[in-house]
Amino acid sequence: MNINFNPGLKAAGVDEKMVENLIEVQKVPVETAKQRKTKTETEKKEVEHLGQLLGDLDTALNNLKTRYDFYKLKLDSSHPDIIDGAVVSTAMLGSYEMEVRALAKAEKELAYGFPDKDSTPVGFGFMLIERDDGEEVEIVVEPYSTLDKVVNQINDANAGVRAMIINTKYQPDPYRLLVISEQSGHEAKVSIDEDTTFLEFKEQVSGRNLDILFEDVPITDSDNILEDLLDGVTLNVRRSEPGTRVQLSVVHDIEATFESIKTFVEKYNEVAGFINGQFVEDPETGQYGVLSGDSTIKFVIRQLQTSLASFPKGGERFNTLAEIGITTDPKTGRLNMDQSKVKAALAEDYDSVANLFIHSRDSVGVAEALAQKLKNFRDPGFGAIKSRLRGLDRIIETQDKEIERRQRQVEDKEKMIRRQFNRLEGKLSDLHGQSDFLKARFALDQQK
Repeated sequence: MNINFNPGLKAAGVDEKMVENLIEVQKVPVETAKQRKTKTETEKKEVEHLGQLLGDLDTALNNLKTRYDFYKLKLDSSHPDIIDGAVVSTAMLGSYEMEVRALAKAEKELAYGFPDKDSTPVGFGFMLIERDDGEEVEIVVEPYSTLDKVVNQINDANAGVRAMIINTKYQPDPYRLLVISEQSGHEAKVSIDEDTTFLEFKEQVSGRNLDILFEDVPITDSDNILEDLLDGVTLNVRRSEPGTRVQLSVVHDIEATFESIKTFVEKYNEVAGFINGQFVEDPETGQYGVLSGDSTIKFVIRQLQTSLASFPKGGERFNTLAEIGITTDPKTGRLNMDQSKVKAALAEDYDSVANLFIHSRDSVGVAEALAQKLKNFRDPGFGAIKSRLRGLDRIIETQDKEIERRQRQVEDKEKMIRRQFNRLEGKLSDLHGQSDFLKARFALDQQK
């Protein structure tokens, strides 16, 4: 609010700076209230950050808390250039022997050559494409049709084949029409009746099925990708090698499992490091974290540490996290992980390590126990984090009202101070005028 002072105020004896200082004193409660609000907002941001860290930890636990999550498998092949593959769902551990005697191939028909692909007519008439499954497609080759036009007609006919032009570069007729079945195997054989055209075809590759021995049992398929032979495993047959036995093994993927455990440790340490940092004094300011007096974070870390003690009741090779190389730092609450020891434990007894983390008949498991705690913390209705955030929002709302109320008081007080000093300035001006009059009158009396 702007109130103009009489320019003669200072001259009249009232110090304008003193007025401004009095007004600034009235603003102190407002600034104090704003500082309290800033502190509360900072506290809210820290609680939100803690909630985000807990969410990241929960995501990491999704790869460990159930048997389906924890168990990671891969397919090892003694000859991946012949057969490789991947475990795509739940599969059984085991080893298998296979021999690839012949790959599945698509039928290929090649027409005799022409000097060019876009000028010389190929004759006219009807072309009949027939597959072994009984489907027939008739293509009308119009007069003056060239190779490229016939290719487009075949590909647009949706006849279960695709056509292309190849350039053999053998003169005088380098350009030839190649027709390939879109499927492989015996059922994909193609017959082409070129009728009255000049397109005389010759079978280049005969359609045939995949031929393999699986544990000395003959297996056949129209494709080189086997999805139904082993449950949960997709096999890619790369090439044939009669006489070579390929060993396939579905095994535990130790590296992938280790990465999941490592990520869990990292995300847990982010939570522990954040909470521990609230109780560390800043050497420059001498202050602790804004949440150091908040009971919520103390409750969270106690609950998490308690969950780490969940382990099998006995009879396992490994019964604590420490036995596989994961220990707790008593000063910081962070987890220390001996990576080589964790990998060795997985290699020695994968199932026993899994039972430390997953929900089993004997225990809840560390990952499942932590996940349950995190679910409670982050519950939108009654979770500790959400409840604390709602409490802080209420405090901020109250602080906003307090700031608004105090600002109104300051504005009213400022108006009053300025009115009082304006009146004082007027009175002082009157007094100065009277003083000047008296001085002048006194001087005249002396002259007389």
